Amino acid sequence: MTEKVPAAPRRWLVTAVGAVLALLAGLVQAHPASAATTLIYATFKGDGAADQELWIYQSTNGGTNYSVLYDTNFRGPTGVLRDPSIIKRDGTYYIASTVQSWTTNSGYFHIASSTNLRDWTTIARVNSGVANTRFTWAPEFYLEGNTVRIIASVSQTTCASDCFKPYVYTAQNSGLTSWGGPTVMGGITGNHIDTFLVRSGSTYHAFTKAGNANIELWTSTSLTSGYAKRKNLYSGNFEGQSLMRMDNGNWRMYADRYTNGGIYTATSSDLVNWSSLTGPITCSGCRHGTAIPK
Repeated sequence: MTEKVPAAPRRWLVTAVGAVLALLAGLVQAHPASAATTLIYATFKGDGAADQELWIYQSTNGGTNYSVLYDTNFRGPTGVLRDPSIIKRDGTYYIASTVQSWTTNSGYFHIASSTNLRDWTTIARVNSGVANTRFTWAPEFYLEGNTVRIIASVSQTTCASDCFKPYVYTAQNSGLTSWGGPTVMGGITGNHIDTFLVRSGSTYHAFTKAGNANIELWTSTSLTSGYAKRKNLYSGNFEGQSLMRMDNGNWRMYADRYTNGGIYTATSSDLVNWSSLTGPITCSGCRHGTAIPK
C-alpha cells in the first residue's frame, strides 16, 4: 500500500518557496539604478581679457546640467586661452588651446597638462607649419588607439578664398611634448573651422563649421584625404561643435551659439542623423569647449 504524504507539509513547502521568491523580487526592485558618469567640460567664457582663461565645469546628470568645478585662472604663456580641447591619459589631463583672440594673428597652439584639473603647466608649443599662417584656431584632440592627434584650423595671409583648412598633427611621444605635421585633411574645401573628428568603423566623420555658418558633416575612409560633404546639420550662428559618447552608447553634440552665448546640444545614435539643437543647457558662461568622463 502506498503511503500518502500529508497535505500540511506540502502547503508549508509552497508557502516557503513563495516567500523566498517574493523576497528576491523585492531585492531586485530595490537595487539602485546605475549613476550617470561624471563629466567635465573644459571651456573659456568670452572675448574679455578676464574671460579668456580655462574653466572646468562638472555634470553628474548625463551632460545637460553643468556647474563650476574650478576657475583655474590659467591663461598660458600668452595670457590668452580659448577653445580648450581636453583628454585624459594615464591619470593626466591634457588641453590643447588657441593662444590669441580671434582678431590677433597666431601661428601656433599650446598643450598643457594637469593631474588635478586645477593646476596646469604648458608643456608644448606646436607651430602651425603652414607657410604664411595668419590664424591657428581651435586645436581639437582626436584619439585613435594609442595615437594622439590634433585637428587645428589654419588660415593663410596669402589666400583670397578657402582660407581656413583643417590640418592634422600627430604626437611623437607619450608625454605629448613633441608633434609632427601638418597634414591637410584633403577634400574639405570652402573655408571651414572648428573641425571635430570621430571614427566609426572604417568611416571618419568630420563635423566642421563652414564659412556660411552651417555646421556640416563630411566623411571619408581615410584620415587625411577623400573627404566628401555628407550633409548640412545645423544653421544659425553655431560653432565650436564637439562630441562625446554617452552612457547609453549614443552621441551628444555641444555647439556654441556665439551671437548671444549659451551651449546647445543634440543627440544621435549613428553620427549621421541628429536631433534638433536645443538649449541653452545649464552651463553658465560656457563657450566653445569639450566634455569627457572625469
